[in-house]
Formats: sequence, structure tokens, C-alpha cells
Amino acid sequence: MNKFLIVCMTLCLAACQNHTIYHLYQPVESTGWDKGDTICYTYPATGSSIPLQMEIGIRHKDSYLYRDIWLSIVQQEQVDTVHLYIANENGNWKGNGIGEMRVFTENLPVKISSKDSIHTIRITHIMEEDTLKGIHDIGICIKERP
Repeated sequence: MNKFLIVCMTLCLAACQNHTIYHLYQPVESTGWDKGDTICYTYPATGSSIPLQMEIGIRHKDSYLYRDIWLSIVQQEQVDTVHLYIANENGNWKGNGIGEMRVFTENLPVKISSKDSIHTIRITHIMEEDTLKGIHDIGICIKERP
């Protein structure tokens, strides 16, 4: 078998493994993310009882002042508090990016139910600072668990 065919088959198989149910980034106000601002995501049920996982994405500028962020994630009647380190101990950003913008993603230990007809997830920051500067977008990606 030639190398081209093997590479094509491998890419096709890898593409089939991405079982994304929902993926969306929501922008934060250009003046900053106020403590009272809630970012909402609504997506339909999968129609099955397949276990799901949630990944969060944070697009931020180099001007973000902290190496971490605390988030409250509310879905139906479940509230989760998540503490994410978007920079290491030396202050180097963990996310990828070009220029001043970075994208940090991480799988969350949040349980996602696939039983309800419509899912709503609400995310707020729970940092001490009232307005977070440097956060550009917050995104979620709901996938079938591997």
C-alpha cells in the first residue's frame, strides 16, 4: 500500500473519532468580564444515554493579570466550581496562540447529562476582581466520552 493511501485512511479514522455534540465560543464584553455577567450556552439533547464530557476554552490576551481563573458552571440544578491554571508557576501561558492572543483548553470534571430535552449551561467568573480584563471569549465543547 502506498504511503498516501495509508495517511488518508489514518486521517479519516481520526476524523471519525471526533464525536462533538456542541461547540461554541461566546464573546466577553470588550470592557471586561463583569462578575455579574453570565455566559449561557443552550444545546439540544443527544437522544441517547451516551456519557458526555465537557471541555472549556478560554481565549485571553497576554494582558490578563492572573495565572488562574475560578469559574462557576451551572447546569440544571448542578453547580460546579472550577479552578483552572492558564499559566504555569513561571508565568508562561499554557495555551497556544500567536501575538497577544492565547487559547487555553481543558477537559472538565463536570458531569453532563444527556437525558434532558434541552441543556443550558451558565458560566460566571468568581474571582475577587469585579471585572476581569484580558478575557476575550469563553467556549465549551460537549463530546462523547472516548
